[in-house]
Amino acid sequence: MVNLKHHNLIKVCSDHISNLSTNKFLIAYSGGIDSSVLLDCFLKLSRITPIKIRSIHVNHGISEEANRFEDHCMKICKEYGINHISKKLNLKLTSNIEEQCRQARYKELCENCQDDEVIITAHHEEDQIETFFLRLVRGSGSRGLSCMKSTSAYGDNLISRPFLKTPKEEVEEYSRDNNVKYIEDTSNNNNKYDRNFLRNELIPLLKSRWPSVNKNITNNILVHDIQSAYIMDSVHSILPSFLGTSGNELLITML
Repeated sequence: MVNLKHHNLIKVCSDHISNLSTNKFLIAYSGGIDSSVLLDCFLKLSRITPIKIRSIHVNHGISEEANRFEDHCMKICKEYGINHISKKLNLKLTSNIEEQCRQARYKELCENCQDDEVIITAHHEEDQIETFFLRLVRGSGSRGLSCMKSTSAYGDNLISRPFLKTPKEEVEEYSRDNNVKYIEDTSNNNNKYDRNFLRNELIPLLKSRWPSVNKNITNNILVHDIQSAYIMDSVHSILPSFLGTSGNELLITML
């Protein structure tokens, strides 16, 4: 019997994957609350719908608790009967740690994703808001400020994010209602990392002044997405008239 208590997130996942052209999914599983809720949703879905799931944990080896997270993920997946992959990285990082970890993690996800699978991550609304501010302070244009997409290509793979429009509070509520086992990542309290600083200091301050900041930023992201898409479509439509016969030359005089 599948427990569908607080089933809204299960429906969110079900509706999301109904738009994908596969029924096979590789779940990015860190062991934290977000990915643990994601895994639980897909496990319940796999018991009532014809989908197949595997999970993967990437151990960056940076946190003192990294091995604890790895062991936890293996244990939970064994209990669930989920085919699980564990990958340990050997990174030597001195600067831009967050971005290098992200790139290394996505590389592992893609290398271990089968051709007929889609990678599923647990990014939610709060992650999207943080991404917007990170890109804003780094000087991104419309394309960057359109942030993460519900489904996007990464090389030859698709990465999909069912929770992207889901508030963090719903993830936490699901975890409580369904007794989801996870590990609290104490490194999230370390404000030397830009994302943690935004999450712990800046965004709460903004919300105390403007409670609807998430909604407003989400609308702003949509505007940038529309603008970026329009610019790309316009460029693609006029670019051929400025190309040489080989298609690899840009005719400066025409331009």
